[in-house]
Amino acid sequence: MKLILSGLLLTASAALAQPLPVLHFDPPKDFTGSLGKDPSAHVSKGGDATINVYPFRALKGPFAEQFRRTLFKELLVPDAQEGRVVAAPEIMEKVPVAGAESSMAARFVENRSGAARYRLRLAVYSAGAVALVDYSAAGADAYQRNWPAFAGLLDSLKVAKAGATAEISTKPGATAGVDGLYLASTRRFVMRIGGPPGSGDWETATRFYLLSPDGRFHRGYGLPSVPGGDVRKFDYAKAEREDGPNTGTYAVKGGTLQLRARNGDAVEAKLAGAGLQVDNLTFKKSALKK
Repeated sequence: MKLILSGLLLTASAALAQPLPVLHFDPPKDFTGSLGKDPSAHVSKGGDATINVYPFRALKGPFAEQFRRTLFKELLVPDAQEGRVVAAPEIMEKVPVAGAESSMAARFVENRSGAARYRLRLAVYSAGAVALVDYSAAGADAYQRNWPAFAGLLDSLKVAKAGATAEISTKPGATAGVDGLYLASTRRFVMRIGGPPGSGDWETATRFYLLSPDGRFHRGYGLPSVPGGDVRKFDYAKAEREDGPNTGTYAVKGGTLQLRARNGDAVEAKLAGAGLQVDNLTFKKSALKK
């Protein structure tokens, strides 16, 4: 009996140790970049809609039954969990997602502080784990206006097998000497904590892309944190552990720069002289020493 129980324990431990699947997607157009760690958060330029993508996490119990009962509300960050739902959610079964074993969606309206918020939540199941895509808009008009961007993200969804990576091959010459620090001035929407749904302020900010000679990249706001201001000393391994959605690999193909973040975000930038064109912004190469 001890041997049997020991074997069961080892089997369970091995199962728990299995790597989770990866949900790949293209970031929504006309939304701010993915800045969150978990979830990957995207905000419309008007600040009236959000799309949060939650990576796979182990699931205990039947997928469909749990989704119908709770909509996996408990897996969302507290601020994103719905308040009072106005009517019974509309459940959509067998929503097609490439590579998924099963997927379901729910459309519903919540009453948040007296304001109606229109939402759609997609749950993707694979290999005993679930990932979520949560779309939320401040009213019916905002829901419809931002739908094309959300639909584009849905069309790009793809589940990669457990342990698969989203890395782009960087063969010799694939980076074409474009490494360095690239900066652009933009406006960033900052949510107003404690305010009405979708409220916030636009602030002027600097965005950056940092490219290494060996085909790695990191992106963010402000400037990358490096010892002595020397971008050659940037710790990509640490950034990958702490901010995977904004760290990954890149390669140059023709006149484009193809980037793939660790969470599956795919971005294609155009090479324009000594700069990059990404998300309708022109990033200029910094004069800082490499």
